[in-house]
Amino acid sequence: MPPIRELSPDAMPDPDASGVHAHLPGYAEILLRVLAISGYGLWIWLGMGLALGMEQIGRCDMRMPLILGTALVGAGLLLVCLRLPAASDWYGWQPGRDRWPTRAALMALVTFLPVLLVIILGDGHGHTLAMRVAGAVLMLCSLVSLVYTAYRYRSQLSPGLQRVSSSLPVSRLVTAWYGGGLWLWLCTMAQGGLEPPHSVYPWILLLLALALLLGLLEGMRWQSLGAPHGGGSDMDMRNVPPARFVAALFVYVLPCAALLLTERFGGGLLAAAVAVPSCLLGKMLEQHVYETALAGELLAAG
Repeated sequence: MPPIRELSPDAMPDPDASGVHAHLPGYAEILLRVLAISGYGLWIWLGMGLALGMEQIGRCDMRMPLILGTALVGAGLLLVCLRLPAASDWYGWQPGRDRWPTRAALMALVTFLPVLLVIILGDGHGHTLAMRVAGAVLMLCSLVSLVYTAYRYRSQLSPGLQRVSSSLPVSRLVTAWYGGGLWLWLCTMAQGGLEPPHSVYPWILLLLALALLLGLLEGMRWQSLGAPHGGGSDMDMRNVPPARFVAALFVYVLPCAALLLTERFGGGLLAAAVAVPSCLLGKMLEQHVYETALAGELLAAG
């Protein structure tokens, strides 16, 4: 789910931001967003594989991770429909209260169509041209939805903070690829791992490269937030590093260690079962600390 932020007085309101609230989101709301982003990342990986004509990854049937990604992305919508306090809107839309979905919610709903098509076409008779097209559409729709929600979030910030968060769309895409890749690794290991023609080593290298790239992007985002901008003051970083260190431990150190130990000693399923919840917990903590700091910057600028 997209982050919820108070509109700054000098920010141009976004038409899709009708559901913006003036409170910092709790851990449950942030967790739903992280799960949704991971689900989109899982869809992107599967869409790429289907577009290339891959029937399965090792012994992993595409339908299992496809359904898992659907559950991750749709978790926020389910909670909103049940009107639970953990989520107040779904991409700026409150089903049952608002008559029409917002653009962000409409894009998210459209992304479910190629998922449904892939599930229908996945009848075991091999990949057809329609399956490849459905995979490509799934990948593109997921990318567009991720980028649009990132820009929608930035549009609700002041011009100074918009400059600070200029790397957010790229950071969100890499977060989705990294988180979705860990989920796909878990699904692959749960269904028997990779077959002999494949090797786990290239997959591990790719995830390690994504972790490194994500760490660099997040470091740049924090560095930009700590720099003076627009007339605001420097961010007080004294209380931030401990929480950031703990978050980095869960997001990068534990999953990467699990990846490396898998290549060296085996036990891929256990390592994946540790890496996925570790990354979720770390991203939830990191985003909470970041949004708290961002709210402090917004108040200081005001």
